[in-house]
Amino acid sequence: MSKNRVFVTGSTGCIGSHAVRVLLNEGFIVYGFSRKPPADLPDNYMHLEGDLSDKESLVGALKKCEPTHILHLGALQTPDCRDYPLRGMEINVLGTAYLFKACMDEKLQLQRFVFASSSAVNGPRSLYGTDGVHTEDPLQPFNLYGYWKIAGEGMAQAFHQESGVPTVSLRLATTYGPGRDRGFTAAMTSALKAVAGGGRFEIPYRGKENYHFSYDVGAGFARAVIDSFSGYGTFNLLGKTSTVDNFLGLINEEAREMGLSNFQLNYSGDAEQTPFIYDLNCVSTRQAFPKMPQTELREGIRLSLRYFLKT
Repeated sequence: MSKNRVFVTGSTGCIGSHAVRVLLNEGFIVYGFSRKPPADLPDNYMHLEGDLSDKESLVGALKKCEPTHILHLGALQTPDCRDYPLRGMEINVLGTAYLFKACMDEKLQLQRFVFASSSAVNGPRSLYGTDGVHTEDPLQPFNLYGYWKIAGEGMAQAFHQESGVPTVSLRLATTYGPGRDRGFTAAMTSALKAVAGGGRFEIPYRGKENYHFSYDVGAGFARAVIDSFSGYGTFNLLGKTSTVDNFLGLINEEAREMGLSNFQLNYSGDAEQTPFIYDLNCVSTRQAFPKMPQTELREGIRLSLRYFLKT
């Protein structure tokens, strides 16, 4: 079998689809594990049907591909974890535990394991210093999704201690751009779609966010899989802190440059300050993974508008 075989959970989601593209371009054979196959099956992409909460399907899929690398993106997102907390625990906690244990039981010869965590593990901005939120700073989740991610990070560290496999937990905040269409913080993508479609959208919150362009998120996770690394580490994905006002201002400026005018963006009447973390400190990330990309906010907005104008 090929030397480079990566098993990707959540391969058809927003982050997964972008990461898969990068991994394929880097010469990996990708085994995507999800309940449904992607619309198109590119060369060197193999679909393995299954569910993280189904231990047997997970073990069977790993036996089929015998991966050298694992990228674990699959999870139930924030709105669903809120509405269906036990299902969230079943997928995000038990499913993650099944995956780590199967890697040990099947004695896979892994070169890397990458776990998708979240800045939802952190608490109010007032807990943190002026140079941003470091990964070693206090954890105080706002919701169950954050607690499930803390559990995943703990399992990732334990897995490394027992197996010796280089393991990375990568945290991210607000993703915007092509493919990002679920969750509370998908609002900025919804705003971009409204502008491209000449429609109206009400922003449900105010304040600041740490933004990541969706293409960068996929590429960032791919680089954590590919690039040289040893030991265990938790890192913040590269991003840009901005006020929501500034983000909306950039949307308006870029839209006018493209000749778009038949749209309306406003705050909703009950929009409150967002509680989510911003100012993620990424110094250690740039040192560990210098090839991770970071698109400027204006450029990411421009690329997103162009994409949504075509779709």
